[in-house]
Amino acid sequence: RLLWRCGVKRVWKQDTMPQEVDVLKISNDDAAFILGKSGRTKEKIARVSGAELDLFEQSLTLEIRGSEAERRRAKKYVECVMAQRVGPVTIDDDSEDDDLTVIQVPTEAVGFVTGSQGNFLRQVEEEWGTLMFFMSTNMRARDREQQGRRDFDGSEKLAIFGSRRGRRGAELKVMSAVETKRPGYFTREIQKHTSEAEGFASDTFPMDESELSYALGKDGTTRRKLARASGCIMEYVGQVAFICGTMEERVRARTYLKWLLKQRHGSVYVDDLKDRDDVTVVPVPRDAIGYVTGNRGQSLRMVEEESGTFCFVEGGRGESEQLLIFGSVRADREVAERLINNLVNEKMREDNDRRRYDDRDYGRGGDRYDDRRRDDSRDRYGDRGDRRREDSRDRDYRRRSPSRDRYRRRDDSRDRDYRRRDDSRGRRDDSRDRYDDRRR
Repeated sequence: RLLWRCGVKRVWKQDTMPQEVDVLKISNDDAAFILGKSGRTKEKIARVSGAELDLFEQSLTLEIRGSEAERRRAKKYVECVMAQRVGPVTIDDDSEDDDLTVIQVPTEAVGFVTGSQGNFLRQVEEEWGTLMFFMSTNMRARDREQQGRRDFDGSEKLAIFGSRRGRRGAELKVMSAVETKRPGYFTREIQKHTSEAEGFASDTFPMDESELSYALGKDGTTRRKLARASGCIMEYVGQVAFICGTMEERVRARTYLKWLLKQRHGSVYVDDLKDRDDVTVVPVPRDAIGYVTGNRGQSLRMVEEESGTFCFVEGGRGESEQLLIFGSVRADREVAERLINNLVNEKMREDNDRRRYDDRDYGRGGDRYDDRRRDDSRDRYGDRGDRRREDSRDRDYRRRSPSRDRYRRRDDSRDRDYRRRDDSRGRRDDSRDRYDDRRR
């Protein structure tokens, strides 16, 4: 383990109790490692430990403020971060802080769990407010030679620091990733289980493939919706739903999950609706229910996403249908109710505008007289069109007729010429006959 060169001093703030500060002397390389990219590592240590950290790069000192427990946790986390720079991290499991969870990760899944440049672990840390790193790992010989790290013992243990709820959420996230790489690694012998503990505990709910796909939703949106509405940790490891939280949270989450799976086969009716304290009922007119739910439920999904609730239509009762809004936080349900009422009002305004427009057209003679006017106009314009066509045809024929008359005149003149020639020939013949007779 690392040896600290540190001192303790008291700091008094106005109108506050004296606050102790631990001052740690660090090296330049350690300062860069503790600070992290854009100061994220330092902020992460402060968030998980609950202490305040101030890093002075010029003097290479780190000041830790807080209670004794907070300062102890912060120094432990700083030590682990600095130890990563030179080799494997060694952690004592007998710490009195009760802030550590260790999960075994198979060797072939270490790279998958870590992600590219550690992105997956960083995302899990951000989501659950934890601090995570591998206690030891099998490094390649080339990496050991280049980075000068000590040999590792070969065990693949992932340390998770943080609160109990945060550690459990991060642990399940890692288990889900490992299960993707090695199916059945954590869930091979898991069966349905419901804990009777009143405090924080875990339940398991196995599902088949079709149920899992429906309960997961696109990019996990349905799972996150149920978890947020119930206030419970819900993670799917393989085909098993892990439900973690208090007794009240777990019961609520199991009930929401069962209602969700029933929606695949038909409507869902809630028997104890009046006795529940996690529901808000919004009556929606039947002619507006399609507008509220949207195409394939998209509008209602947006309401759920924005408010963090679980909503569905119970079924027809009278002239309106009941839209149920479930959630553990009343403020979230009020947000969803306001959004749904806005959708209903939009639909009603559109219908009223359409009715006023139709009534205005009816007052002008719409419906009954429009057809007659259209028919009359068609008849009038049709007659005019026919007359125009006939007149144009007559004009064309009249234009063509003079040319035809010219041809007729030519024929008549030719006939007269032929007749004249025939007459002259006949006269000649007669004269010849007379002369011939005389001669004879």
